[in-house]
Amino acid sequence: MRPLVLAAAMIALCPLARAEDARPSETACDATKIGARELAECLRTNADKSDRQLAAAVEAAVKSIDARQGLLSSQKARWRRSLIDAQAQWVAWRDSECQDVAPFESGMDAKSGDPRLRCIIDYDAERVSSLKARYP
Repeated sequence: MRPLVLAAAMIALCPLARAEDARPSETACDATKIGARELAECLRTNADKSDRQLAAAVEAAVKSIDARQGLLSSQKARWRRSLIDAQAQWVAWRDSECQDVAPFESGMDAKSGDPRLRCIIDYDAERVSSLKARYP
Protein backbone atom coordinates (compact mmCIF):
# COMPACT_ATOMS: atom_id res chain seq x y z
CA MET A 1 0.00 0.00 0.00
CA ARG A 2 2.78 2.41 0.89
CA PRO A 3 4.55 2.07 -2.50
CA LEU A 4 1.27 2.85 -4.26
CA VAL A 5 0.78 6.03 -2.26
CA LEU A 6 4.36 7.09 -3.01
CA ALA A 7 3.95 6.36 -6.71
CA ALA A 8 0.69 8.33 -6.84
CA ALA A 9 2.33 11.29 -5.14
CA MET A 10 5.25 11.24 -7.58
CA ILE A 11 2.91 11.17 -10.56
CA ALA A 12 0.85 14.04 -9.18
CA LEU A 13 3.94 16.16 -8.63
CA CYS A 14 5.62 15.35 -11.92
CA PRO A 15 4.75 17.93 -14.61
CA LEU A 16 5.81 15.54 -17.39
CA ALA A 17 3.22 12.98 -16.33
CA ARG A 18 0.47 15.59 -16.43
CA ALA A 19 1.57 16.89 -19.85
CA GLU A 20 1.41 13.39 -21.28
CA ASP A 21 -2.05 12.90 -19.80
CA ALA A 22 -3.44 16.07 -21.36
CA ARG A 23 -6.45 15.42 -23.52
CA PRO A 24 -6.38 16.62 -27.14
CA SER A 25 -8.87 19.39 -26.32
CA GLU A 26 -6.63 20.64 -23.51
CA THR A 27 -3.56 20.58 -25.71
CA ALA A 28 -5.34 22.46 -28.51
CA CYS A 29 -7.15 24.97 -26.29
CA ASP A 30 -5.44 25.58 -22.96
CA ALA A 31 -7.92 27.41 -20.73
CA THR A 32 -5.08 28.63 -18.50
CA LYS A 33 -3.45 30.52 -21.37
CA ILE A 34 -6.36 32.19 -23.19
CA GLY A 35 -9.46 34.14 -22.25
CA ALA A 36 -13.04 32.88 -22.34
CA ARG A 37 -13.89 34.36 -25.75
CA GLU A 38 -10.70 33.03 -27.34
CA LEU A 39 -11.28 29.67 -25.65
CA ALA A 40 -14.79 29.40 -27.08
CA GLU A 41 -13.53 30.18 -30.58
CA CYS A 42 -10.59 27.80 -30.19
CA LEU A 43 -12.88 24.96 -29.15
CA ARG A 44 -15.30 25.61 -32.03
CA THR A 45 -12.46 25.74 -34.54
CA ASN A 46 -10.83 22.59 -33.19
CA ALA A 47 -14.12 20.66 -33.04
CA ASP A 48 -14.65 21.46 -36.72
CA LYS A 49 -11.06 20.46 -37.46
CA SER A 50 -11.44 17.19 -35.55
CA ASP A 51 -14.59 16.36 -37.54
CA ARG A 52 -12.70 16.94 -40.80
CA GLN A 53 -9.83 14.76 -39.57
CA LEU A 54 -12.32 12.04 -38.66
CA ALA A 55 -13.96 12.19 -42.09
CA ALA A 56 -10.51 11.96 -43.71
CA ALA A 57 -9.61 8.94 -41.54
CA VAL A 58 -12.81 7.17 -42.55
CA GLU A 59 -12.16 7.96 -46.21
CA ALA A 60 -8.61 6.59 -45.87
CA ALA A 61 -9.97 3.45 -44.21
CA VAL A 62 -12.38 2.90 -47.11
CA LYS A 63 -9.50 3.33 -49.58
CA SER A 64 -7.48 0.84 -47.54
CA ILE A 65 -10.31 -1.68 -47.83
CA ASP A 66 -10.44 -1.15 -51.60
CA ALA A 67 -6.69 -1.73 -51.86
CA ARG A 68 -6.76 -5.06 -49.98
CA GLN A 69 -5.63 -8.02 -52.02
CA GLY A 70 -7.26 -11.42 -51.91
CA LEU A 71 -10.84 -10.29 -51.39
CA LEU A 72 -13.72 -10.43 -53.81
CA SER A 73 -15.28 -7.11 -54.78
CA SER A 74 -18.49 -8.20 -53.02
CA GLN A 75 -16.51 -8.80 -49.81
CA LYS A 76 -14.90 -5.38 -50.06
CA ALA A 77 -18.29 -3.78 -50.67
CA ARG A 78 -19.78 -5.48 -47.62
CA TRP A 79 -16.77 -4.46 -45.49
CA ARG A 80 -17.08 -0.83 -46.69
CA ARG A 81 -20.81 -0.78 -45.90
CA SER A 82 -20.18 -2.29 -42.49
CA LEU A 83 -17.50 0.28 -41.70
CA ILE A 84 -19.70 3.15 -42.87
CA ASP A 85 -22.63 1.83 -40.79
CA ALA A 86 -20.40 1.38 -37.74
CA GLN A 87 -19.05 4.89 -38.19
CA ALA A 88 -22.56 6.35 -38.37
CA GLN A 89 -23.46 4.52 -35.15
CA TRP A 90 -20.24 5.72 -33.52
CA VAL A 91 -20.98 9.34 -34.49
CA ALA A 92 -24.51 9.03 -33.10
CA TRP A 93 -23.10 7.65 -29.85
CA ARG A 94 -20.45 10.39 -29.66
CA ASP A 95 -23.04 13.09 -30.29
CA SER A 96 -25.32 11.71 -27.58
CA GLU A 97 -22.45 11.27 -25.14
CA CYS A 98 -21.10 14.77 -25.79
CA GLN A 99 -24.45 16.54 -25.92
CA ASP A 100 -26.25 14.79 -23.09
CA VAL A 101 -23.63 13.35 -20.73
CA ALA A 102 -20.52 15.53 -20.89
CA PRO A 103 -22.19 18.71 -19.60
CA PHE A 104 -23.37 16.90 -16.47
CA GLU A 105 -19.96 15.36 -15.83
CA SER A 106 -18.01 18.59 -15.97
CA GLY A 107 -20.63 21.31 -15.75
CA MET A 108 -20.92 24.35 -17.95
CA ASP A 109 -17.96 26.22 -16.50
CA ALA A 110 -16.91 29.14 -18.70
CA LYS A 111 -13.36 28.85 -17.35
CA SER A 112 -12.76 25.45 -18.94
CA GLY A 113 -14.89 26.01 -22.03
CA ASP A 114 -17.81 24.14 -23.50
CA PRO A 115 -17.61 20.51 -22.34
CA ARG A 116 -19.58 19.39 -25.39
CA LEU A 117 -16.92 20.70 -27.76
CA ARG A 118 -14.11 19.33 -25.62
CA CYS A 119 -15.83 15.93 -25.67
CA ILE A 120 -16.12 15.97 -29.48
CA ILE A 121 -12.47 16.90 -29.90
CA ASP A 122 -11.30 14.21 -27.49
CA TYR A 123 -13.47 11.39 -28.85
CA ASP A 124 -12.69 12.29 -32.46
CA ALA A 125 -8.97 12.13 -31.71
CA GLU A 126 -9.38 8.65 -30.19
CA ARG A 127 -11.42 7.43 -33.16
CA VAL A 128 -8.96 8.85 -35.70
CA SER A 129 -6.10 7.12 -33.89
CA SER A 130 -8.01 3.85 -33.82
CA LEU A 131 -8.89 4.00 -37.51
CA LYS A 132 -5.32 4.85 -38.52
CA ALA A 133 -4.01 1.92 -36.49
CA ARG A 134 -6.52 -0.51 -37.98
CA TYR A 135 -6.34 0.76 -41.57
CA PRO A 136 -2.73 1.79 -42.24
